Amino acid sequence: MTMKKIASALAATAAFFSFSAAAFSQVPPPEFTDSETKAAQRNPDYYTINPASVRLVRIGEGEDTELLEKQRRAAQSNPGEGLVLIEKIINIAEKIWAIIERNAPVVNINTQYATAVPDGITSWTQLQSWSRPRTYTYGFYAENLYGVTVLDVQYKVAYSYGGNYRGKGKYLTGVTVIPEKVDLAWGYKFNMTAQVPDSTVVNVGTHADPHAALQLKLNWRVSTPIKSSDGTSVYYIQANGSFAEIASPWKHSDARFDDMDVSVYQAAAPLAPGSKIFE
Repeated sequence: MTMKKIASALAATAAFFSFSAAAFSQVPPPEFTDSETKAAQRNPDYYTINPASVRLVRIGEGEDTELLEKQRRAAQSNPGEGLVLIEKIINIAEKIWAIIERNAPVVNINTQYATAVPDGITSWTQLQSWSRPRTYTYGFYAENLYGVTVLDVQYKVAYSYGGNYRGKGKYLTGVTVIPEKVDLAWGYKFNMTAQVPDSTVVNVGTHADPHAALQLKLNWRVSTPIKSSDGTSVYYIQANGSFAEIASPWKHSDARFDDMDVSVYQAAAPLAPGSKIFE
């Protein structure tokens, strides 16, 4: 990669982090019942996370053989195309969308996803030679101050790559997050949103041979009657299939625990956001 491209990528990353958490800014604070509020006041330690216990674990990777076809069937019919600029790469799908709201998955993975495709096309189905969707599965766990596992969430980051336009370029589609498990205890609320700011959808190839890349930002909010805490992870995805976690609420050395036994994580108690565990 040339210095110019490196500078461009760094500028895009800086713009990414300056992008406000708009997905949460318009969301009203969660409502708690009187009984939930009183329980938290009586036993605040039960509703407080031990920061040392928080783990984000990459627990698997693979392919989804059916997802791309489901998205293709759900895509709008092609109304035609105008002037196509293969070197100018844009997202013609979602910019911000909800994944989990108040402990319940809400995303429609067949229609809610981001793309990085040539400017001028009207549907990613106008491109060809897409790969099968690649997936990376993460587990997100935390304990309270009593040592009880209080948060057990599992999600997959999915995307298809390598699509070309009339034999030219490599592009991305179906970039999404699939919630697989959301297990929190009574009295706690968990929300997750996805964002792909336009400033992070870039061409890391050349004008003649474009290669798309983008950054997918996941925002979390964990709330109790005592407090709310926010967190973010950022994933870099490129049209050659490469994938990397480039930012996390935790130190890089703590971001992956491949040898960790995740079978013991069964959330049975509420998650309480503690002091700056996601900052």
